Amino acid sequence: MREMVKRIVLVVFILLVLTAISGFFYMQKNPLEGKSSVKKTLNLSGNHSK
Repeated sequence: MREMVKRIVLVVFILLVLTAISGFFYMQKNPLEGKSSVKKTLNLSGNHSK
């Protein structure tokens, strides 16, 4: 039972690391798109909070 939990946690951790690495390289290739999308989400969250 503990081995199954360790395997699941390890797989989830590896997937998170791969997602972070791919996201980092995507932001390196497309910095303008990433910044504009972040600004849009911030504006949307700001409008919802008011």
